Amino acid sequence: MITIPFKLPGFAVEQVSSTESDITIEARTTSSTAACPHCTVSSSRIHSYYQREPHDLPLSEYRVRLRLRVRRFRCLNQDCPHRTFAERVPDVVRVHAQRSTRLISRLRNFGLALGGEAGARRAQEGHIPASADTILRLIRRTPSSSPTPSVLGVDDWAWRKRQRYGTILVDLEQQRPVDLLPDRSADTLAEWLRTHPGVTIISRDRSTEYSRGASEGAPDAIQVADRWHLLQNLREALERMLARFHARLRGLPAPDDAAAPDPAGDPGRPYRRAPSEEARREANRERRRERFGEIKTLQAQGMNILQIAVHLKMSRVTVRRYFNSETFPERAPAPRGHSILDPYRAYLHERWEAGCHNGVQLWREIYAQGFVGSRKVVAQWVRARRTTPAPTTPKRYLNDQASPPSAPALSTSSTATSLPGPRRLVWLLMVSEPDLTTHEHGMLRFIRQEPDIERACDLAQQFRHLVRERSPQALSPWIVAATASGIDELRSFAEGLQREYASIEAALTLPWSQGQTEGQVNRLKTLKRQMYGRAGFDLLRQRVLNPV
Repeated sequence: MITIPFKLPGFAVEQVSSTESDITIEARTTSSTAACPHCTVSSSRIHSYYQREPHDLPLSEYRVRLRLRVRRFRCLNQDCPHRTFAERVPDVVRVHAQRSTRLISRLRNFGLALGGEAGARRAQEGHIPASADTILRLIRRTPSSSPTPSVLGVDDWAWRKRQRYGTILVDLEQQRPVDLLPDRSADTLAEWLRTHPGVTIISRDRSTEYSRGASEGAPDAIQVADRWHLLQNLREALERMLARFHARLRGLPAPDDAAAPDPAGDPGRPYRRAPSEEARREANRERRRERFGEIKTLQAQGMNILQIAVHLKMSRVTVRRYFNSETFPERAPAPRGHSILDPYRAYLHERWEAGCHNGVQLWREIYAQGFVGSRKVVAQWVRARRTTPAPTTPKRYLNDQASPPSAPALSTSSTATSLPGPRRLVWLLMVSEPDLTTHEHGMLRFIRQEPDIERACDLAQQFRHLVRERSPQALSPWIVAATASGIDELRSFAEGLQREYASIEAALTLPWSQGQTEGQVNRLKTLKRQMYGRAGFDLLRQRVLNPV
């Protein structure tokens, strides 16, 4: 008997031979009987012998080939249509397979973890010859079945953003996906729930399709709305409200501390743009104004947001923003981000006030202090502060610098002209006030001069508190207050909460949320992008449901 460093269940090794690149292991079966695969009757009468030569896992840098001596038996069942049968050795090699069971398992794991092409490359590195198509076939043949969960998370995922979506179902107790659905319709979800009875709790976002599908497929299950989506929907309502009031805010008087100085001692003025760039910006602005006028004209004719979007071939998000705005929403200037110049701004500001307006000289001074940027960065900083051309400016550029282009002023208030857009303002209404800086406190007081925004801010803080503190008893009074606030966006949001009152009350009572489901969606996106163009639904489903 020859010993080898791995097992062959049901076989006795008779001989091991090797060449420069291969190892051949000869073995024979040891069982005295075998069961007929057709009628399951056991037999000990041997009919004949034959040989199978499947590939096996490599040993070090050697490829391993098995040479297995197996038998055919005579079936002792007179009623069986098969007179003879080959004995099965599923622990080593399956019927008709050219690879051992453990080799197939290894290749399948490569495919599930890495995909076809990357899995084939990894297999080649491990001295396992296999093509990407072979690995994909093994993935497709992988059995995947999961028990019906008691607590189910439901969310959508994008095949192609804003065009085609699917649905992922997650067992929130075991924290693993149980199935993928090819679309996100209510009928598909309801059919899955009907064929998988036993779901008692369904966590979902506020999609009406998932709400209807859960109600039809599992009417006795408790539906739990996601708390993060509740706050997100409130943020969207507040953003629409701020977009409607944005032009009005620009005309409000600024409080004394609303425009606090920059902490670095530098106001961070925008860079002066070239005339050609300014002309492009003005042309884009005129196109947006024309679109705004078209949308307002169609709105006055009685068309809704979806009809206008289809008619003008525009995004519904853009149409909704213009639809709800009283005046043309100007784009707020983007705030200055972090720069390599930030550690030296205080010094540059001090030297500028002292009368040094030479960009090259300023660059040399901060370069000696450790600045690693180019002179162009300092030149842009200097150019934004000049009120007259530099003495060394060539004559052909004097006209451009003497009359730099400027955007039309919308307000004399420094805070109003630098007022951020609704998307940047909305978080001031949602965040806790102790977390705000002095400048942000001033900005919040500035926008709260509008009575509707002040009421909305108080309601937003109350809703944030009841969601964070899980206070279901405060939900009904908040809905009443928001409905009576006179703010259309909050009234619409409150009416939606009233329609889904049971699921939202469950969200404030039960511990379940969409956090785990969102994490599984992120994993799905990673797998989909790894597969490039081969991410068909069947392959993607196998990789999602069979983590390695």
